[in-house]
Amino acid sequence: MAALAALGAPTLRKLRVGVFADARLQPRWLVEAFAAAARDGVAELACYVKDGVAAPPRRRSLYERVDRWAFSAADPDAPADLADAAPCRAWHEGDEQAGKLDVAFVVGDVDEGSLEGRARLGVWRYAVDGRREVAAGEMLTPARLEVSLPADGTRRVACESWSRTYPLSVARNRAALLAKASMFVSRALREASLGGRAWLEACPAAPQPEEGGVGALDVARIGARIAARALAKALYVDQWSLAFAFGREPNAALEGFTRIAPPPDRDWADPFALERNGRWYVFFEELPYAAGKAHISMIELDAAGRWSAPVRVLERDYHLSYPFLLEHEGELYMIPETGQNRTVELYRCVDFPRRWRLERVLIDGVRCVDATLYRGTRRWWMFANVAPGESRVFDDELHVFHAPGLFAPWRPHAANPVKSDVRCARSAGALYTRDGALYRPAQICAPRYGAGLCLNRIVRLTAEEFVERPVERLLPPAGSGLLGLHTVNRAGALVVVDAFSRRRRLA
Repeated sequence: MAALAALGAPTLRKLRVGVFADARLQPRWLVEAFAAAARDGVAELACYVKDGVAAPPRRRSLYERVDRWAFSAADPDAPADLADAAPCRAWHEGDEQAGKLDVAFVVGDVDEGSLEGRARLGVWRYAVDGRREVAAGEMLTPARLEVSLPADGTRRVACESWSRTYPLSVARNRAALLAKASMFVSRALREASLGGRAWLEACPAAPQPEEGGVGALDVARIGARIAARALAKALYVDQWSLAFAFGREPNAALEGFTRIAPPPDRDWADPFALERNGRWYVFFEELPYAAGKAHISMIELDAAGRWSAPVRVLERDYHLSYPFLLEHEGELYMIPETGQNRTVELYRCVDFPRRWRLERVLIDGVRCVDATLYRGTRRWWMFANVAPGESRVFDDELHVFHAPGLFAPWRPHAANPVKSDVRCARSAGALYTRDGALYRPAQICAPRYGAGLCLNRIVRLTAEEFVERPVERLLPPAGSGLLGLHTVNRAGALVVVDAFSRRRRLA
């Protein structure tokens, strides 16, 4: 996240953080979390290892070894030395040598009670698993950073995120989960530095911990899921298509909508609509399966339910999708998703509707997806999802950027990520107003990517605060033939959406 930090952040006072561990060797993701906090300038770290022990790596079960080989090359649980993050010294419970601290961070089998009163901002500990949720077949996997404040009596959640559970693999589920969780230390220390104890006291109470693991019966259930998924892929093709209607609000079953099916070798998704001189145009992502990357295409349609053949209007060496449209000072612009190129690119239409020219790179060096702009009364706002580190999971974390003008430098929101929830974070189309309120469509990405739409009403949007509330969820009902929706846009009376369905291969 160094590129994001470079875009601008308030000056913080470093907090004195003592990491109290049961051994010097700890999971790599955890060591990297502490190292990142030191790099980000939010912590002055020292590690205290219980009795100076360097415990041997935990032996993996046969299932764990096969699972990691089959589903995930990365191993966030590989042992790493805490000394890579900060100086280590031997320590035993009851030892007072740590001195005055702002935060006491507990790792592993350490009695939190022995540290009570040692740190001004309490005792902190991760609550993250990712194994139990796969074994239980749960749709969501939470990750939390919990805090016990002195003389408070309540364990509180200083940082929390909800991810989609990957049901076929513990290794893959944990790899995505821990890549994100490793960012929590820096985020929470930043907030604690700015808000102190008052901020922590306002954090919600933590739920009771749930126990669980992966037993032989769980392995059998996971194997059955893998077999079912393999059979489904052999028999069916999952495909995104388009749908439109005039004078109707979107509904979960797309009743009253005209469906536009692509050829069987590609997806059509992310539609954005435009009305010009009484004619309607839809720009969308076209993904030929054989190409492995998408381009932007366009169709023209009318109120009689007819549409033209698609025309390719923008293509690059990298993947393009989500062609966000905006009109500004008499010009038409497009911001396609170019996260693979680590940019947010603005294109100007030079010959409508087929020719577009790169006008400016709005943000460079950051992997943003689905950039969605909104022009407020005093500044522009950009909503985009950013994956932590080099993770490929973009669905969970919403970031906001702002600028005084479209071509001015864009700055990150003070509270980024403003939301970390796979059920309502990722943008699903342009913002719109209704009855004086501002709404942001978002994707519901659990139990699968693009499972449905969540319509959020924005309550507060400033450079320091962002609050929104979900007001409606659109999830395709059983029997509708639809498995998901993930984009909705409007142009006058026209409403366009995309739809996810499954068709037989042999058909």
